[in-house]
Amino acid sequence: MELSSVYVCVEDMARALDFYRALFEAEPAQEVDRFSTFEFDAANFGLYNPEYDDFGFESGTNCIPNFEVDDVDAACHRIETIAPEMVHDEILEFGTYRTFRLLDTEGNEIEVFGIDSE
Repeated sequence: MELSSVYVCVEDMARALDFYRALFEAEPAQEVDRFSTFEFDAANFGLYNPEYDDFGFESGTNCIPNFEVDDVDAACHRIETIAPEMVHDEILEFGTYRTFRLLDTEGNEIEVFGIDSE
């Protein structure tokens, strides 16, 4: 079994796409009202609008995507300028694991982390 993609539910596809373009500094590989995707090497990240299919999913209550970065401090500084809300006021440290969380425009929680080599 191989992970193909992870997706979060969104209420406003245009608003979510604008946010994730800024977050990922990339354009989506697919952009449609029902399901849009950003491609990564290991798996795709999708945005799904359940109203399109009349499904009862809720935004902000599905999963917590976890993204690794080389420089947590730089990522946090950049992302706090575009995120609607930061979950933590500071970067949390657990040994060499450093992380912070934010909320996207749809209320979904996103985690960003890095591993210190020092």
